Amino acid sequence: MQTLDTFNLVMNVIALVMMPLIIWANLRNSGIKSPLHAYLWLEHPNFMRVSLLIIVMVTLFAACSLLANFGLISPSAEETIAMVIGIPFMVASVAIIGLAIAAALKALRLWRARRSGT
Repeated sequence: MQTLDTFNLVMNVIALVMMPLIIWANLRNSGIKSPLHAYLWLEHPNFMRVSLLIIVMVTLFAACSLLANFGLISPSAEETIAMVIGIPFMVASVAIIGLAIAAALKALRLWRARRSGT
């Protein structure tokens, strides 16, 4: 295993700090929410849940990379953890593509119905 270069080290630290904040902001029930955020949670909750799952997996992968970079876990453990995270990530990526297409088609149908109704 090679150590992370400066760019990848900074990106992993940013991911490790920012992604949990994004998850927390999406899950809290107070505060101002954008109309898109409210619409997606109301009409497409599975899309939002899978999106948050992907963010969790990105956070775990960044943590794993940083732990291996600083020598807290072995390179073989990093490879194993990356594979354990990577396989569900692939499944979630395929699911998010399907859910995004379904959400876009539903929004397009709603937009066409409103447009033709006026």
